[in-house]
Amino acid sequence: MLNNWIADAVGKAFTNNISHKEIAAKAGYNPRYLSAILNQKRNPANAETRIMTAISDIIRERESKNNA
Repeated sequence: MLNNWIADAVGKAFTNNISHKEIAAKAGYNPRYLSAILNQKRNPANAETRIMTAISDIIRERESKNNA
């Protein structure tokens, strides 16, 4: 069963056109490791916080660029 936060993260990234590569870079993960986390093959401490924060930061950065 997919963790709710993973479903939320993938959905939020998809609706905001954010690539896994962007999320991985912002969260400090290798893209393949991020994929393993999202596919529930790995479960590092603080993964939910790091990934959700990275997505929110990317969205915020894009909004500030668009409003500048």
